This record gives sequence, C-alpha cells and structure tokens, in this order.
Amino acid sequence: MAPQATVAIWKGLRTKAAALPHAPRIVVLKLDHLGDFITGLAAMAQLRASFPDSRITLVCGSWNRTWAETSGLFDVVLPFDFFAAVSGANDGGLQGIAKFKELPIGPCDLAVDLRHDFDTRPLLQAVDAAFRAGFCAPVEMGGGALDIALPDLEHISIEAGTGRPVHAEMRLELLVAAIVSAWSQRSHPARRLVAGTATRGPDRAYAVLAPGAGSPIRVWPADRLIEVGRTLTERYDFDIVLTGSPAEREACAAIAAALPAERTWNLAGELTLAGLPALIDRASLYVGYDTGTTHLAAALGVPTVAVMGGIPDPDVWHAEGLRVSVVTARIACSGCYLKHPGDCPFGVRCLLAISADHVLAAAEGLLVQEAPSEVA
Repeated sequence: MAPQATVAIWKGLRTKAAALPHAPRIVVLKLDHLGDFITGLAAMAQLRASFPDSRITLVCGSWNRTWAETSGLFDVVLPFDFFAAVSGANDGGLQGIAKFKELPIGPCDLAVDLRHDFDTRPLLQAVDAAFRAGFCAPVEMGGGALDIALPDLEHISIEAGTGRPVHAEMRLELLVAAIVSAWSQRSHPARRLVAGTATRGPDRAYAVLAPGAGSPIRVWPADRLIEVGRTLTERYDFDIVLTGSPAEREACAAIAAALPAERTWNLAGELTLAGLPALIDRASLYVGYDTGTTHLAAALGVPTVAVMGGIPDPDVWHAEGLRVSVVTARIACSGCYLKHPGDCPFGVRCLLAISADHVLAAAEGLLVQEAPSEVA
C-alpha cells in the first residue's frame, strides 16, 4: 500500500526567526560545573556580543553564580542546582522539573542549553520559548522541542569513522554561531552576483516561473505550473517570465503557449548566467523547484515559493532567505533522494500531492508579508 502524503507549507529557521524581535529575550541554561562554566564563557560572550540589546537570563548552578554575575554578560542570574556541586556526585535531578518551573524565568523568544550531554534537555523543553537551541537529544528527553539541534560533536570520530571530536569550548561556540546565523538579517552575498540590469524582461511587475530541476523526479507537472501562472496574471496582474537552460527551452515553450501570449516572456536559454541574477532580483515573485535559481531567488530576498515534494530533506536543502515558503509533502519515504520518476515505487506521490492551490496559498502568504529590513 502506497504511503499517504500530507502537504504542508514549510518555513526555514531564518524565515521564522525574522518574525521575532531583532533583540530577542534569551534564556541560557548552563547547569553544570565550574570547568564547564569556563569552557562556556566564550560562547556566552559571543551570544551577548551578537545580541547586545537583548535581555539575557542565565540559569546556572549556585556555585557558578558569583562568576556569572562578575562576567557582566547577563541581565539576570538565577541559581538552580540540578546537579551536585561536585562533578560525578550524582546523575542530576537534585531539583527536578517541578522546581525548575517555579523559577521566575517567564516567556522568552530564545532558550539555549549550553550543555552537550542531553540530561538537561527536559529543562530546556520546560522553558516557555518561541525557539529552542541545543545539542541533539532523544525525543523523550526533549529533543523534539529543539528548533536548532547540533549533533553529538564529542563522539563524531567513533560514529562517523572519520574526523576528530570537537573541543568542548568550540562546540558551544558552534551552537551559538548557528543561532546567530538563524537570526541574521544581513544582505546575502548572492547580491554580489547582481552585476547590472538584465537585457530582457518586462517593464512592469512580473513573476518568474522556473520549471526545471537537475533531477527529473523533482519536476512538478507542467499543467499545475500553468495554472499557477494564469492565476498570478489574473489575481495580481503579473507578467510571467519563464527561465531555464537551453535544454529546457522546449518545455518552457509548451508552458508559454498555454499562458496569455501578451503577458508571457519565455527567456529559457536566452539569458547568460551573468544576466540571470538581475532578472530574478527585479521579480515580484519566484516559483521554482529544488534547483540553483530557487536558491538564488531566496538569497536575493525575492518572495520565493519552492516546490520540493518529499524527495530532498527540506531541513537540509530548503532555499535560505527571509521570504521563502517551501511547499513540501510529509510522507513515510521522504528523504529518498531518488533521481528519476521511474525509480519511485509510489509514482512520486509526494510531488503529485501538491496542487496549484497549495502553491498559490504559499505565494499569497509571501505577497502580503511586509518585506523585512536587511542590514547591509
């Protein structure tokens, strides 16, 4: 029996973080011992430097309170003895979650657990936070509540067979770097590729449709993309620009023939790679698949709808940007990374489950969204 596919509009971390304050309220858990506190200081200083206007609350063992307050990195320091003062004296849980919930922490935008071992992740899950970040943990230990989850970096050489373990201090800095990256609203360096004005294209508002992808299995049915193009023309008064490689010229011509001739520009194979970024940068909307131009549009800040189905993992390969909606399908066999439709025993159900209405709903959500202000 073929698995069922559930279509969802999926947003990446940076897109979701853009809706939260530029100076988030932050709660940091550092509940372990004196040496652990010292190895975490660089990461904590990095967090403070990255969010200088944020209110940062630290929850730490009572033995670290003096150093925490002396550091000047925190607005509030709350002592909480989850572990014994001497490392190895117990396995944790001196004061449990019930006592932890009595702390005057309050709601926050971001909660971070700066402990590599996962025994404190249930406490992180108990924080009333919009975002949570830490190292991976089993679901029953709060791992499912993590928005940013770095892997085990201590046993990587054993598990992967290559590489080296990451030092205790550096791995905490890597976690903070991931958090800062998710919150970053800086202009993407892809803007360097916009060298000038595209030589061709409409003089009025237009949407770019890119019907190609590197793997044939990732190509959405053309009739659905045609329906999207027609609706965008009627509902938003957009012209439609079709882009693609010379090999995709024929497919784009077939799509163009089904759209209003006076409102459609088929530029497949007509633009060089040097001219393509400027064309995409001027678009009011971009619709494409898991391919290079989709990543480009997202990086340039163009409202971008990426139709991904369930073939790639959106957590890994979603187009990164502040105005991106990924239309994907949750299905048991997701993340198969197959290359050809004939390789799928279920007829690429994950992609076929996505309708034109799903894509149009994602587009509408982006077009009514106020563009976030990027920092140059």
